[in-house]
Amino acid sequence: MAGNNSPATNKVQQQVDFYDPKTNTLDIRSNGIYPSGVLSNLCSNGFRFEGMVCGSMEGFLQSLKQQDRDKQLQICSMKGGNARTRSVTSWQTDQVVWWRGQAIDRQSEEYQQLLRRAYKAMFEQSERFRIALMSTRGITLTHSTGERNPYKTIITEQEFCGILTELREDYDKHPKVPPRKKRVYVDMDNVLVDFQSGLSQQSEETLQEYEGRPEYIPGMFGQMKPIPGVIEAMHILQQHYELYILSTAPWDNPSAWSDKVRWVTEYLDDVFHKRMVITHCKDLCQGDYLIDDHGNHGTSEFAGEWIAFGSEKFPNWDSVLGYLLPDTL
Repeated sequence: MAGNNSPATNKVQQQVDFYDPKTNTLDIRSNGIYPSGVLSNLCSNGFRFEGMVCGSMEGFLQSLKQQDRDKQLQICSMKGGNARTRSVTSWQTDQVVWWRGQAIDRQSEEYQQLLRRAYKAMFEQSERFRIALMSTRGITLTHSTGERNPYKTIITEQEFCGILTELREDYDKHPKVPPRKKRVYVDMDNVLVDFQSGLSQQSEETLQEYEGRPEYIPGMFGQMKPIPGVIEAMHILQQHYELYILSTAPWDNPSAWSDKVRWVTEYLDDVFHKRMVITHCKDLCQGDYLIDDHGNHGTSEFAGEWIAFGSEKFPNWDSVLGYLLPDTL
């Protein structure tokens, strides 16, 4: 069992291994070594459930015995041991329990659904509980100290172990959604492309004609060369981030728009295919990082982090990679 490899603590010496290899069963007990003790209702696996703060599952279960909402709120927030001391038996007379001011028949399907929802909430919110439960795959769960008469207990051994087994099986049935990659926007001019390399290819006549506004030279954006190291850097970042181009093009130079698409198609289509945004309001885009050499066109107002390319902190692509991928380079 995984518990045999758990770090030793003062409490572990007093705990017991309740896994039986002969029957392949795990008895869930508060004094059991991992994962038995973590699965106990007395364990402090806190969670929120339908507007209530639950300090433990025991707190939630004991609170169901209280009609007074203030008392229910107080007990619900308690950790297991403290909550158990507040247990009462008055509910057994009429078999009515209470949740948020509503009376529920203990023997009804409505009550069973309430229990399932509560355990599901704890399973989803408590990573410790979830990992412990999923470590018991293939093992039959029992609870030998649990009461089996549903008229005497708020949850029977069969109900308890049945819900945990159901949660475990359902978790493995559903495909896991991988965590979203962080989103990185990359500017073009002097970040992906060398603006000066485009100017150097122009004739003297063209440079004179467009003096002071070189960005309006037709076709120039498609002639620019990549910034040193950028091609390799983009392919490395693509493995860890969701990449988009976020650039601005001169409003009165329509060819600049198509030239930028042509450049991307030639050099980085495998990274940015159909992932290109042209706008004068970059702060409208939602993401985690924006790599840009200037703070204009909304860059300085970008909600994520602005990585100022060409600055003292980020003079080149090696420095950007070192910042975004500190543990992989």
